[in-house]
Amino acid sequence: MKKRGIFSGIILIGFGTYFLLERFLLFPSFHTWSTLLFIIGIAFLGQAYIGKDYSAILSGVVFTGVGVHFYLSSRLSSWPDDVSVLTLIVALGLLLQYVKTKQALLPTILLFALSFIFLFSHPLQQAVTSVTFDSLIHIWPLAFILLGLYLLFVKKG
Repeated sequence: MKKRGIFSGIILIGFGTYFLLERFLLFPSFHTWSTLLFIIGIAFLGQAYIGKDYSAILSGVVFTGVGVHFYLSSRLSSWPDDVSVLTLIVALGLLLQYVKTKQALLPTILLFALSFIFLFSHPLQQAVTSVTFDSLIHIWPLAFILLGLYLLFVKKG
């Protein structure tokens, strides 16, 4: 039986702690909306792992990851601030959910690949200035099209 009240309990404890620390002016750098997203994510993860409600894993990772991402991007100039981090967060959530449910491995792998392409395309373009790489970077979506055609027409079953 799934445990009920875990999500609500963690939310109440998290928000109560957040507002109490804000009231006493402790840890002012954490008084941001990204901290609230982090708390919501932790509540989802608590529901997922303590309550064995594995459908909440993806939500928990996304809320927690987005909260951490926006907190770090506002404080670290070297932190990547583009779509690659967000796709990587979703891919990580799908991976953790796959570990528990054994479902959706292919979308997880494809999203990880897409995330790494997004994350490393600019540094790779600067490091490698060959014509071959520059031409390939513009047509990489063809790999997804070819894989999709393979799955639809060649691999049956």
